[in-house]
Amino acid sequence: MNLVQMRERLAAIVSKLGEFSALEMFSDEQLTEVNTLNGEFENLKRNIEAKETLEAITASVTASTKKTSVTAAAPRVEVRASKKEKNGGFESTGEFLMAVKSTGQGNADKRFQNTMFEKNGTEGGFLVPEDMMNEITKKITSDESLLGRTKQFTVSGNALSLPTDEKQPWNGGIQAYWTSEGSPIIRSGAEFGRASWRLNKLAALVPMTDELAEDSRALESYISAMAPEAIMHKINEAILTGNGVGKPQGIVNSDFKITVAPEGGQTADTIVARNVIKMYNRMIPSSRGNAVFYINPQCEDQLRTMTDDNGNFIYLAAGSQMNQSPYAMLLGRPVFPLLGGMQELGTEGDIIFADLSYYYTILKASGMKNAVSTHLLFDRDQSVYKFTMRLDGKCPFKAPVTTQYGNYQMSAFITLADR
Repeated sequence: MNLVQMRERLAAIVSKLGEFSALEMFSDEQLTEVNTLNGEFENLKRNIEAKETLEAITASVTASTKKTSVTAAAPRVEVRASKKEKNGGFESTGEFLMAVKSTGQGNADKRFQNTMFEKNGTEGGFLVPEDMMNEITKKITSDESLLGRTKQFTVSGNALSLPTDEKQPWNGGIQAYWTSEGSPIIRSGAEFGRASWRLNKLAALVPMTDELAEDSRALESYISAMAPEAIMHKINEAILTGNGVGKPQGIVNSDFKITVAPEGGQTADTIVARNVIKMYNRMIPSSRGNAVFYINPQCEDQLRTMTDDNGNFIYLAAGSQMNQSPYAMLLGRPVFPLLGGMQELGTEGDIIFADLSYYYTILKASGMKNAVSTHLLFDRDQSVYKFTMRLDGKCPFKAPVTTQYGNYQMSAFITLADR
């Protein structure tokens, strides 16, 4: 029985039951018939409801399927460029560098007709494909590099200028006031200064023998190791001690820096616990969780046995029972020994406590667009690959901050004076 037939039978039952409603008394046969019709009525009613529900579900699914078939997007086919295509036709960095060398000798490689290799500058350096720069940029931004710890800005031009507010809320900066309901709010009279940066050019020269340059695999390994090391150490040195002339201005030469004096009668070429404690105390409180000690490796022997006035060790060696991190800890902060940029033991700059988020660097908006060219040294049977990049850096603040009461000077750059 279909849904139409069930509805017709249901109507017939209702009509038959209506005939019985006029009777005052029912015979046994009539009672039996009424009960039978009522049972059939309830059964039909449940079946009709179930059928209607199924029809509604079927109709809904059908409509949804039709809608999907009409509006569904065509299958997406994604075609990705191969590594060779992304690298302008070169299979590897070594192959690219060998082609640069040949072009420098007058044997122009046709693949350099690609616009991605547009010559850079008067010396004809070729822009290195972005994929080929991964190894270099990874090294430049590794834990050994200070650049990644600075506050970085990208610029489309050659310079950047930013407003600075060096006054604290209690001595003329942006101020807040307690005020009563309905009273006018006092206007802050903050005065802003300006700090400027201009891109400087950094070049790394990587010499190699002609024999090495003829092996693309060896050439790639050599360049990937030597070029980023040279660039990274030069940037580190500038961030730490740069004089700001044609290069970034370093921490040691910043007016924001605080220099802690040595202890009275302190032996030359030493670092004592009171030096380090005073350096820590001069760090801006909000920067202590981000600050790091940078040291010349010569300093480590003295740090290892350093104790405070109560005989407590304040230096924890890396991997010791109390310090499982890969870095040593001094007063709870990491210690990074640096091969380059740190002054010799006993000279200001041999140990620096710094939060480099207060040091601003600028880079080209396009990233580290490096160029490479070759210079031939025929008398030595060598070629020299040159990598270049442009950046600048300095701290924008011109003086340490002071506490609201007591006029105690604090900074994010702390050094120890000559001893």
